[in-house]
Amino acid sequence: MKTNHILEFLNQANHEKGLKEMFTIAFEQTLKVLKKEEQYRISLTLVSKEEIHELNKQYRDTDRPTDVLTFAFQEADVLMMDEVIDLGNIIISPEVAKEQCGQYNHPYRREMAFLFIHGLLHAFGYEHHRSKEEAEEMYALQNEILNTMPYDFYTNIAKLLVEAQSHSRSPYSHFRVGAIVMTKDGKYHRGFNIENSAYGDSMCAERVALFHTYAQGYTIDDIVSLSLITDSDHVGTPCGSCRQVMSELMNMHCPVHIFNNDLSKQLDTSVADLLPYAFSEEDLK
Repeated sequence: MKTNHILEFLNQANHEKGLKEMFTIAFEQTLKVLKKEEQYRISLTLVSKEEIHELNKQYRDTDRPTDVLTFAFQEADVLMMDEVIDLGNIIISPEVAKEQCGQYNHPYRREMAFLFIHGLLHAFGYEHHRSKEEAEEMYALQNEILNTMPYDFYTNIAKLLVEAQSHSRSPYSHFRVGAIVMTKDGKYHRGFNIENSAYGDSMCAERVALFHTYAQGYTIDDIVSLSLITDSDHVGTPCGSCRQVMSELMNMHCPVHIFNNDLSKQLDTSVADLLPYAFSEEDLK
């Protein structure tokens, strides 16, 4: 997704992959709801339950683990000379978040997004400890941001990929590929490779998914991510033609998630990383 803001992400807990994309979307949506037009930077670190326990004890004098801590550098509405406003650091424990999922009866990623948004609001000076009115304002904002995020917390993307792959028409290579394009309205657009005896007329799954998305009226700024699965034991990346098409039909920073055949291996990359020196319309001038 298009962003001028900076999310510095450190996954010390070695937890689930693919979270940075979701946190980036949550960051953008928070700034949108708060009507913030400046450029911001936030650091986010995922740590173990034991480490957040120690941090909570050291900085809040509370001898127990917590779910999220915010260390704000400044009151966020006070502009600094630097063109990027540094909001500080947010610390989240995925273990504690996972334990809380059952209490609130929602998916793990939704809980993680909720905690990140909670931490961001603290960085912007919102509080829920001082008064009932302030708490109500902060919780209302949290829910508004979470409920309007262009992200689907409930769909099993792996299941969708496997289903898309099952429709592959690959009688010559016998190499099945499935692709899913996600758009901001939370919808998924599938594609799969279609082969032809005139080999040049064959089409890769990535392009089928993207053309399917555009055929329904979506544009480049509607696309949130592209996910891909192949029959390989290893993570198989897109061909050169697909990378070029992706560079023109998707934003260059758009995330791309690639899985191997049994979903045991995953590569989280971006269009820019896949094609760092893309040929564009500027090259034609």
